[in-house]
Amino acid sequence: MPFRGRALHAITVVICGATLLHPQSVGVKQNAADILRTFKTIYVQSKTPLAKPQMLAGELQKSSDFDKWNLSITSDPAGADVVIEIDHQPGWFYYAYSMTHPASGLVLCVDRVDAWDGKYASAKVAKAIMKCVAKVRNPPKEK
Repeated sequence: MPFRGRALHAITVVICGATLLHPQSVGVKQNAADILRTFKTIYVQSKTPLAKPQMLAGELQKSSDFDKWNLSITSDPAGADVVIEIDHQPGWFYYAYSMTHPASGLVLCVDRVDAWDGKYASAKVAKAIMKCVAKVRNPPKEK
């Protein structure tokens, strides 16, 4: 008899744990286009000392669409809608970047740019990110 009680308790814990681990599966799932269309806050992080987060954040803010879309940069990763990460492999002239949605785990944009230094790479990454977002927020007008 004590064994049955333990088994029931274990099943309950597993079921409750599953709902706590995956709360987004209960509601409506967002796709990448929905997130790109609606996100507002960005957290920028760098895995290389050659491209500081401030450099990329500054380049993003230079875009005319940045203000038009009411975007903002945050220093709090927990409060960000999306996270942009830039990295550099020593000895090579490319910088890899990605933009992810932490709440869903979706990768929204990912690619690499060729650049001699972090400042130039930050400008190219910012331009590429804004172009990726513009595909959804500024769709081409059909003729």
